[in-house]
Amino acid sequence: MGPDGDMPGSALPPECLRQSGPAGYRPLREAIAAHIGVTRGVRCTADQVIVVSGAQAALDLAARILLDSGDMAWIEDPGYPDARGALEGAGARLVPLSVKEDGLDVRAGRIPCPGARLAYVTPSHQFPLGVTMSLAQRLALLEWASQADTWILEDDYDSEYRFSGRPLEALQGLDSTNHVIYLGTFSKVLFPALRLGYLVVPPDLTDVFVAVRLFVDRHVPILEQMALADFMTEGHFTRHIRRMHTVYAERRGHY
Repeated sequence: MGPDGDMPGSALPPECLRQSGPAGYRPLREAIAAHIGVTRGVRCTADQVIVVSGAQAALDLAARILLDSGDMAWIEDPGYPDARGALEGAGARLVPLSVKEDGLDVRAGRIPCPGARLAYVTPSHQFPLGVTMSLAQRLALLEWASQADTWILEDDYDSEYRFSGRPLEALQGLDSTNHVIYLGTFSKVLFPALRLGYLVVPPDLTDVFVAVRLFVDRHVPILEQMALADFMTEGHFTRHIRRMHTVYAERRGHY
């Protein structure tokens, strides 16, 4: 113990004892924006990044804001059960659409249900089939969202780990009309107990997302955010991804 009561080597700044604000710790938001801009082609600033308690919290927040009870929502079939739960919890009427070898069948949704309020998709690595949505289907989905003035929830839960084919940039990076809300999480690339995820929302929605976030649970614990921000800005996160990509590719090659 030091003369002032500090533990030897402790250097935690005073902000670790304060609230980080409902959008999250600013250095972490900046690190996330920089990372996904390079690796996923996401076009955003740190002001558009909102840190939440994992992907499920991101889904819940988006559903609360974008859906009214009775609104129709496209979902992938088969798809992620917890996304179904979040949308149903917001009162949505779900419209299951089949997933083919090139991803969600957009045309199948436009015929019986063109006026859905939202579409939830996992285009980079569809859950659970693992297929990648083709560029043609991505452009068709974006065209539908623009024409219908509706929303796309893009869940990019593990795009860091792609082992074959040319990576396609995120839907958000292709979107020129601001109809995509991008969801990411650190649970798959670091460890599940780290309950940190994020949304990237269009600029005209940031205020309402931050306002609702304030009343949901204020903010994610600050210490985890600070540690992850340092981990990313010091280059450790990128090195970890590269190392684990090699490890998982080798394991995948044995099957």
